[in-house]
Formats: sequence, C-alpha cells, structure tokens
Amino acid sequence: MIPGSSATASMRRLLTELGESGRTGALHVGGTPGGVLYLIAGRIAYAESPACEGIGERLVGSGRLTPQTWRAAYQEGRGSHRVGRALMRDGWLGQNELALRVVAVIADATHVLLQQADAPARFVPGERHWLGEVAGVDLGALGHYTAARLRAVPHPRRAGARVAATGP
Repeated sequence: MIPGSSATASMRRLLTELGESGRTGALHVGGTPGGVLYLIAGRIAYAESPACEGIGERLVGSGRLTPQTWRAAYQEGRGSHRVGRALMRDGWLGQNELALRVVAVIADATHVLLQQADAPARFVPGERHWLGEVAGVDLGALGHYTAARLRAVPHPRRAGARVAATGP
C-alpha cells in the first residue's frame, strides 16, 4: 500500500467521519492481518491487530507486570470493560504510564490497519474493548502521525520481519 493512495485515503476518510460524528463502537477491519479500532465518543480508545503486541503482552514482556498479575486484572475486569481501572486501582500502574502504553499500542495497530485500507470494514455501534477507557487518541492527529510513519518506516511484513500473533 502506498501512503496517500486512494485506499489509504478511503480508510482515513471513514475514520474521520466516525470521529467527527462522535461515534462509540468498534470498526472491524478484515483482511490479513486485520484488526479492530475501538472508539469512544469519536476517539480511538484502543486498537488491536494480530500483527502487533497488545497491552498485556507489552506489560508482561517488559517485566512491568508478572503474568499472574496481568491474568488476575484481566480476569477481574474484562467482563465489565475495566481491566485498565483494575490495574490502576490496585496500584500496579499509574494513569499516565498506562495511558502512554495504550497510545503506543494504538499507534502500532493503526499503522498496520491503515496499510490494508482496501480491506473490508464494518462498524459495530456500542461495542467496547475489555481494557476500558484509559486514553483516547484524536483521529485527525493519529491520521497525520500514521501517514508520516508510513512514509518513513517500512512495514515489518514488507521488510520480511516475523511478527508473532498473540492474544490478550
């Protein structure tokens, strides 16, 4: 996918429309690797793709949380969409640290999803992510950041790097 192509512009236009209309829900992007963008009031609250590590893998992989701590917070909060709140409430992470880490996950997943912008997409109103609302990213700012990143950094799949698919 060439940055600025009509397919990329189409996906960016769809995201802009969802953002400007203040939508809450999930934009499911098909194709390979695919993924989901979760919006709350028009801002991206979380994004995921099998091509990117999620927040759990990053927190455990960096040594910031033990696998047991992550599993306990995930089990407690996933049904009520409050995993992030459980981590902060119990003192495992502060608001700013968790928000910065979530923004990094959002940026990485969005980078991947915008490169497959010609993939089918469907919006599911009201669908929420199990992490809950921790940080929101303005769609306009993210679009500009991602476009610049697409021009500057080759995508791992195009460069031949192996990217492992992992779960929560």
